[in-house]
Amino acid sequence: MKKLLSIITLSLLLAFGHEAQAQLTKVGTTAAEFLRVPVGARSSSISAFSATVNDASAMILNPAGLADVQSNEIMVEFTDWYLDITHSYLGVAIPTKKGVAGVHVLAMNFGEFEETTAEAPGFLTGRTFNAYSVSFGASYAQYLIPQFTIGGTAKIIYERIANNSASALAFDVGTMYDTPFYGIRFGVGITNIGSKLQIDGNGLIIGSDPDRGSNGNYEPDAKLVTDAFALPLMLRVGLSWDAVDNETLKATLNIDGNNPTNNTQSISIGGEVALLDGQVFLRGGIPYIGQEDAIEKFNAGIGLKYKVDDKFSIAFNYNYHGFEYLGDINKMGLQIFF
Repeated sequence: MKKLLSIITLSLLLAFGHEAQAQLTKVGTTAAEFLRVPVGARSSSISAFSATVNDASAMILNPAGLADVQSNEIMVEFTDWYLDITHSYLGVAIPTKKGVAGVHVLAMNFGEFEETTAEAPGFLTGRTFNAYSVSFGASYAQYLIPQFTIGGTAKIIYERIANNSASALAFDVGTMYDTPFYGIRFGVGITNIGSKLQIDGNGLIIGSDPDRGSNGNYEPDAKLVTDAFALPLMLRVGLSWDAVDNETLKATLNIDGNNPTNNTQSISIGGEVALLDGQVFLRGGIPYIGQEDAIEKFNAGIGLKYKVDDKFSIAFNYNYHGFEYLGDINKMGLQIFF
């Protein structure tokens, strides 16, 4: 127990520690920002999920939560983001003899763009190009002891714009612990540990003139070199408390401490109420309290779960993101249990 309390204390210090006042802002210093877009309509609605996520979205949020998946699960989500941008997620979780395995695909499509050039800015060439970001990953989680789970995800991240692309290998790790205090669970998740992303491709090839003062000299092609940017590493430390848990009602309260590498530290709070023997869910939360330039005001959502028979169930989840400037976002998800 003393070792456990020491681990919890160290994790809380990492998540809530003060930054040096002289430190420069970290906003906008990482690549693959699509990894920061919330996944899981349930978890997104609650806002604080490190110690409570227990479905196929755990592969992205905290892999340790995957160990609580009780049956085969398929999760499909789609979010109509801003303008022509779409955000989608597909996760499949399968229990095994010792733990739970899963695979996922996470993608953000930025749509089609009309091309212009640096030589004639503002004038269209008549050509178009696409841009998208995608993550493919595999996960595994299991109970080491009846109160403690551990999990991990290995994933490949790929981003492309026109003829240029970048890729990276990344890992997520997490743990969850049912504390001796009734209804209180502790969770820690570290996501996007990996190599840097550096754009490369034929689109970076340009014409060059090594001697602008002479005519008729050889003009070889040159290739621009871009900087490499780190992934948006995130440490989350959370607590979940089943404040009410009986046959007719279950109410859970959650709090997360967030420590990202590309922004200031913050706190997220939220909760979930389960009604009618876990068939109807009401959810809400406030994310990233104290984050620099935070624009997400609150989250809310509902969930409906219908048991067809002993082996087959379906669930529908809806999440409303309240943003300050650009308008609000609606996320919809479908889960199939079999």
